[in-house]
Amino acid sequence: MSDASGDFMSRLISKAAWLIHEGRIVRVSEVLYYVVGRKNRHLVRVEGDKLTCTCNGYRERGICSHIIAVSTIIRLTSGREYLRETLRLRVERELKLLRKQPHRI
Repeated sequence: MSDASGDFMSRLISKAAWLIHEGRIVRVSEVLYYVVGRKNRHLVRVEGDKLTCTCNGYRERGICSHIIAVSTIIRLTSGREYLRETLRLRVERELKLLRKQPHRI
């Protein structure tokens, strides 16, 4: 990756982090997110594994900070759900073990 493209990606990631931190991403439905940028508003659509955006940057380059931000939010949400389920299963296993053992205090 050249320095120019590295700088470009760094700027996209920084802006995506800002969008997330400032709470500028609103989930409209399972397949649609509303992103409030500094100047404009955009829609990010989830189409299977692909995300598309209404912004010019996405139309010109096929990538934008809005898509990076929404993708991150989706992964974080999935990650939280995964951790919750993993924790629930762990607690169930631990409780089963405790029920089998004599009680010690």
